[in-house]
Amino acid sequence: MSIGTPMNAALATLFERMLDEMDQSESMEWDATESVLPTAVYHDPAVLAQETEHLFKRMPLCLGHADQLPAPGNMLARDLFGLPLLLVRNREGEINVFLNVCRHRGARLVAGENRVCQHSTLSCPYHAWTYDLNGVLRGIPGAEGFPNLDKATRSLRRLPATVRHGLIWVSLDPAATLDVAGFLGGLDEDLTALDLGSHRFFRQHARRRAINWKLMMDAFQEVYHIKRLHASTIAPFFLDMKAAGEGVGLHTRILVGRETLAQARQLPREAWSLRQHATLTHVIFPNSLIIYHPDSTSHMGMFPVGPEEIEFVHTMFTPHAPRDAKELAHWDRTFEMIDAGVFGAEDLYISEQIQLGIKAGANDDLVLGRFEQHLRRFHGHIKTILEAASAKAERST
Repeated sequence: MSIGTPMNAALATLFERMLDEMDQSESMEWDATESVLPTAVYHDPAVLAQETEHLFKRMPLCLGHADQLPAPGNMLARDLFGLPLLLVRNREGEINVFLNVCRHRGARLVAGENRVCQHSTLSCPYHAWTYDLNGVLRGIPGAEGFPNLDKATRSLRRLPATVRHGLIWVSLDPAATLDVAGFLGGLDEDLTALDLGSHRFFRQHARRRAINWKLMMDAFQEVYHIKRLHASTIAPFFLDMKAAGEGVGLHTRILVGRETLAQARQLPREAWSLRQHATLTHVIFPNSLIIYHPDSTSHMGMFPVGPEEIEFVHTMFTPHAPRDAKELAHWDRTFEMIDAGVFGAEDLYISEQIQLGIKAGANDDLVLGRFEQHLRRFHGHIKTILEAASAKAERST
């Protein structure tokens, strides 16, 4: 089973470069020499505080697929960066993101995280103040006790949110103007060409692990480990160290050559496949990854809980809903293999081992090879943004 992968010009150019470099021992994109990265970026609470303020609270974040809330009244509670969020599909079919907090005494409206539930209204469990699916305060028991209350001023706090390419995006800054297309830049054109918006939500698994969030972002921005770490799972499907990637603003697109890549040389350009001859990864700054498997797609969100803890949210999409029991069983196996086998038992596991090694103090810094250039760029973007914010704060004091 496979699905088509139409390419835009940028992806086709990248694919062509990967083909051209297949027989070469080095890639033109490798850096001139290795470098080092201080281990403090993976455990220092002060670093995470700066990242939270200047990255996560100021940039659009992807929270999953809109299909996860298929019907009016579907809602999902998520706690991120100390903010209790509530994703709600209203009766008009729109998805809104509210602070999951009653405007009376501040109680949480919907308990439990990462579990879709169904309600026709939102009623606070403390005093039963009731809100509609647009967050408007509709009912107050004992309203005579609040003779001067203007209900119009007590709607739920709303965060800027939108759906683009089938994905739910939010800004944690209530005053922000959300421009996802502008934020994605060239990647927005990629997602349009790949028709990601037509895909359907299949399954999601959220879990917490003892890892700094950047370690999991690192894991998917280099191909050096594929034949080693993934030897018992996906390694046979890939060539060793055959990849092409490039920065797209703050983001990155990476193609990794599959074992069938050589076949593309015998095919016309329009027959090249981003899913059969290669695997495409979109690295969406700061904390999202989209990986395009042969007949499904994974989105991963890396949400820091603390300097050394992450909430890792993996969502799998399929080109259409399962049409029969055979397709359902196939995608069940695919999800289990990728989620538990590759991500859980290998990527998350080794990242926890790295975090333990960092905590032991064996290394003051970690070395990045010439072919780990995407990691160097990713950490460089973070450093530049944090240093600029620090300099601005100093100028204002």
